[in-house]
Amino acid sequence: MKVFALLTALATAAALRRQQPKSYRQILRNGNDVQYFADFKIGGQTIAGIFDTGSFEIVVRSSRCSLCLHPTSPYNHEKSNTFVKNGTITHHNYGSGPCETMLGYDTVAVGPSLIAKDQPIWEITRHNIPVLNRAKFAAIVGIGPKYGYNSERKTLLMNYHVDEFSICLGQEPGSNGFLTWGPTAKALEKEQMISAKVYGEHHWATKMKKVYIDKGEERGDVCPQGCAAIIDSGTSLIAAPRTALTMLAEQLGAVKEDCSNFHELPNLRLSLDGHDFELPPRAYVMRMKGAQLEADDIWDLLFFRPKIRKTEQCMPAFMEMNMRTQMGEMWILGMPFFREFHTTFDRQNQVMNFAKAGPDCEPLPLVTKTEKEVTKEKEVTKEATKEATKEATKEATKEIKDTKHEVKDTKEAMLLAADPSASRPLEVDVQELIPPRLSLWYDISQDKDLQI
Repeated sequence: MKVFALLTALATAAALRRQQPKSYRQILRNGNDVQYFADFKIGGQTIAGIFDTGSFEIVVRSSRCSLCLHPTSPYNHEKSNTFVKNGTITHHNYGSGPCETMLGYDTVAVGPSLIAKDQPIWEITRHNIPVLNRAKFAAIVGIGPKYGYNSERKTLLMNYHVDEFSICLGQEPGSNGFLTWGPTAKALEKEQMISAKVYGEHHWATKMKKVYIDKGEERGDVCPQGCAAIIDSGTSLIAAPRTALTMLAEQLGAVKEDCSNFHELPNLRLSLDGHDFELPPRAYVMRMKGAQLEADDIWDLLFFRPKIRKTEQCMPAFMEMNMRTQMGEMWILGMPFFREFHTTFDRQNQVMNFAKAGPDCEPLPLVTKTEKEVTKEKEVTKEATKEATKEATKEATKEIKDTKHEVKDTKEAMLLAADPSASRPLEVDVQELIPPRLSLWYDISQDKDLQI
């Protein structure tokens, strides 16, 4: 009996080790600050892919597409010993154009130990997506939290038994990012991070409100009824509804074409699941470069597009996307968000944990002791002033607001001193921008809200 119990315990421990792979930190190579990609393998073939928290499936440029341009190596099912044919044809309509794919199954591997056999893959057989003709990647690897729409096929995260992963992108222009499969090595205490519940049925989506340009006082909320925010590593910029962007434009004022007032621009403030966040100007302002004059397909997605297109001009970097969801109008917080916040996605507990992004993308405390003290002081003072006179209440509130601004000003001064990239805009070639992929599932003419 003792021997049997020992063997059972050993077998159970072995099964747990199989289901809880060791953490693997994967480098995301920088493609002009608007594409971040890494190598993985399909059927033993090395493929460059975007690891996209905004989708669920693996879509790959294929040798089946005889009319496609292939700036990087496509997947070839004939070279795989593990490919299994299905043959189902699907038509997709992405934000940057339509494509046709064919379903198959193959072994997909990331790093030394993450291996999924018979993983569903969608081979692109035909497309009209110009960015794919010059992209530095051949695949989009979906790492959403749950099953895709109308699908019971297991996702890559499910087959890898990965319940937690994190993404961070370097702040310096041209610097790489990192995707950590499994727990982060330098994990922070829970109270040092900010957590947001995942409310999406299919996506890494949470509730958002109190969105405005911070000019020293709270302005009009451009999301007054509440919005949905998808934290999306596969979209190059921030995407938002036209009505919200129109209001932000009024709050922001002019962004000079020569970028001469960039250092004077305010932060963008927003609240995710009840917690306040700030995005500096480098997250929402870009300097145009490259041959963007012919990029009509992507150019038309931009909201703040000037009448005359020319290089070396500054403009707010927002994509327009008008979609309604069960949580309100939808926003996409894309790659700029990951430069500011080290984001951990917890599939098991259905939460996202945010830390400040460090110089090497290590997670740093987002909730500091000073901020905690200010918050506590605010709560104590609020309780005390219930029995005070109106004048005393007003004075106490003013003191707390001043203290809060002092902490904020000190933090921003330290950030500017330590990070030169904070004082200059992101340089972008419009032709290389990756738009949101969610148009695959949504038609603005439909009456029902999109269930994200």
